[in-house]
Amino acid sequence: MKIKITSVLAISVFILFFSCGKGDSPRAVADSFLKAFHEQDFEAAKKYGTEDTRKLMETMAGFSKMVQDSGQTAEVKYEIISEKIEGDNAVVMYKEEGKEGEIPLNLMRVDGKWKVNMTKESLNGAEGSDKMDVGATNTDSLAAGMNDATK
Repeated sequence: MKIKITSVLAISVFILFFSCGKGDSPRAVADSFLKAFHEQDFEAAKKYGTEDTRKLMETMAGFSKMVQDSGQTAEVKYEIISEKIEGDNAVVMYKEEGKEGEIPLNLMRVDGKWKVNMTKESLNGAEGSDKMDVGATNTDSLAAGMNDATK
């Protein structure tokens, strides 16, 4: 009887230790967020984010509806590469299939829990704000050329 109780207790502690420890690490929170985000389940993704992240997810949910209606959705696969914790801040690096380079995902501890801290600025940086600059440059070049043509 003592062996059964000891075995059950040991297994319970083992399960409790690993289930609690994994759920709130920056890596685990980032993985849960990225899974929901890439499945375009922005309501679920909001659960893992700061206030800024939740606002951004609400905006993206509106855009997502338009994309889903057009039939242009695609499954995105990702792999978490690393996790770096410094006090109440963390950065989880991940890679998306088909894209070059690693993408940082910032997290911060809020009320003792890790939360993804995504803003418009960090999203533009992660997605490559150079694309937006190129478009602006091309438009400016086109406008300049039109001005020269009209002279």
